[in-house]
Amino acid sequence: MEPQILELRNLKAQRDALDKQIEEASKKAREDALNICRELIKEYDFAPQELGLKKAMKRANSIAPKFIGPNGETWAGRGRKPLWLQQAEEEGKTAEDFRILPHSFEPRGS
Repeated sequence: MEPQILELRNLKAQRDALDKQIEEASKKAREDALNICRELIKEYDFAPQELGLKKAMKRANSIAPKFIGPNGETWAGRGRKPLWLQQAEEEGKTAEDFRILPHSFEPRGS
């Protein structure tokens, strides 16, 4: 095999090893920095506003409920179907019977 090809393969292997070392060192440095920040926040009792954060962090993608159960339980229509809706469907009702109408918090069937 040509010496240049072997040298190139060797250099690429070295680069890959260095990339892995850099990634691991970056993760460790980030963890260390975060731990230092946490210690300082606790030590000096910083308020979220002083750190440029909102007082209460809200979920980024909070979605409004689309269905309301007979006892006021709500479901946004995502994820696993709630037990109250499963039971209602076994009794012959549909999810549409519990859909929240616009500007209302009452089930459709009420």
